[in-house]
Amino acid sequence: MLLVLATGSIVALVTGWPVAGILGGVAAFALPPVLRTPSLGASSARAEAVAGWTELIRDAMSASAGLAQAIVVTSRAAPPAIRPAVQLLATRLASGVAMEAALREFAADVEDPAADLVVCALLLATTAQAQKLTDVLGALASSTREDVAMRQRVDASRAGVRSGVRTIVLFSVSFVVLLLIFASSYLAPYGSVTGQMMLALVGMCYVGGLGLMLRLVRPRPALRLLGSDPGR
Repeated sequence: MLLVLATGSIVALVTGWPVAGILGGVAAFALPPVLRTPSLGASSARAEAVAGWTELIRDAMSASAGLAQAIVVTSRAAPPAIRPAVQLLATRLASGVAMEAALREFAADVEDPAADLVVCALLLATTAQAQKLTDVLGALASSTREDVAMRQRVDASRAGVRSGVRTIVLFSVSFVVLLLIFASSYLAPYGSVTGQMMLALVGMCYVGGLGLMLRLVRPRPALRLLGSDPGR
């Protein structure tokens, strides 16, 4: 907030235009996330870790281990991305928490659709005595890995659009700064009341267009089967 206020105040003092100060504050607030390269691997790494842990559970249960025992055994070998959540799940089970409640809390801790699918399969196994659970877990692991590959392809296709958005923003800001330095007379009409109104209109159009472009590259939140509330 201090950066936004400082930027807006400096722009307003340099240009003498109140609307320019407002637009400068908006730019200081909105542009850093646009220019920053997003970290896209966290979600894919978490889903890949869920697939790996699912296979560990499957292998442990194939060796005649019960579900609770399989979870405890695999907690130390779980992939790093979800290991804390798996160890917390094993601790809850060891302390006497019911299997269903512990699994729902695990899904809330991981917060990933892939974990929700695995938890749903395990919940069915604990409540309905589902047969061939190991086959189901193996199929879920394969499906999760296919989903991870799809996410990576989508992220790669969005990378070019993100680069285009950053180029447009940098060019626009640089062009305005150069005009203020070397061609201030060209921008003089914006100093009037009517000019300020037009500047506000231009700024709103630019912000709206930038927002529409960002919608093209912003990933949509994945649909989850289980809510973040463990009691749901």
